[in-house]
Amino acid sequence: MTPSAHASTLTLFLRQVFGQPGPVRVELPLLRQGGSPFHAQIEAEAEGDVCRLTFMDISAGRAAREELLRVQHALESQVERHAAQVQEVTQELESFVTAVMQEMDGPLRRIRACAEPPHRQPEVPAGEQALATGRILDAVDRLEAHMRALSFFSSASRQRLKFVSVDLNRVLAAVVRKLSPEWAGRDVHLTHDPLPVVRGDVGALQTVFTQLLTNALKATRGAASARIHVGVRELERELALFVEDNGIGFNMRYRERLFTPFGHLHREEDFGGPGLGLALVRRLALRHGGRVWAEGRPGQGATFWLALPRSAAET
Repeated sequence: MTPSAHASTLTLFLRQVFGQPGPVRVELPLLRQGGSPFHAQIEAEAEGDVCRLTFMDISAGRAAREELLRVQHALESQVERHAAQVQEVTQELESFVTAVMQEMDGPLRRIRACAEPPHRQPEVPAGEQALATGRILDAVDRLEAHMRALSFFSSASRQRLKFVSVDLNRVLAAVVRKLSPEWAGRDVHLTHDPLPVVRGDVGALQTVFTQLLTNALKATRGAASARIHVGVRELERELALFVEDNGIGFNMRYRERLFTPFGHLHREEDFGGPGLGLALVRRLALRHGGRVWAEGRPGQGATFWLALPRSAAET
């Protein structure tokens, strides 16, 4: 407020004082003699043609109130964010339960069909009986594989995270050593940019890189020469890591299904695995305050992204 505005406001206040009986109180921004601003509480009472004014500097109290309001607004925003996260986790859980039920339905129906009581089945040759037994065993194996994957997904999603400084170059090196037997005999070229140091959980980030590289290895299984690159990009508010491959790719129309439990875009027989790896990547990314997405085209490879908040990057 300019000095002229101060004077105008004070003039209006004095008119109010002389226009009504009893004391009148107001808070006004004023200027000290040296020109520095301060907030004053002015109490005034007219006695005939004379007005008695009492000035009190309330700058400290006003600053405290403003800080309290700022903290209150910050807490309200934090509560809103937590509420949104709870809603997202709830929706994810509901989708997860539905996906589990649908995924288990096929093997269970096969087992039920092959294991019907003899009186409900016509006489079948021994060869067909052996084939039916093999189908039962295959369905049981699939169920067991899915249950193991579900157990790992659940434990990895619920593990307590310990945030420390993590050199992602070391994380990637450890994951490559672990996965290298899986591409023995294949022509695989794996390259990477210099990766940053971030704040995160070592085990969770190892799981993320393991799942993303495993996905790339599966996607490039049919390529004569598999090329996989791990890189990093600095976005405006995020640090984005990516894994790029020259594999089978996918139709962008169905990209949201990639990170959902059992969200197969390719036949399980061709791609392998129960379809929980990328869903786990998304869950761990969210727990780090990050996000995931994917880009690709059928037959032209894919890029899977993990973006962490800039605050996670250590300089």
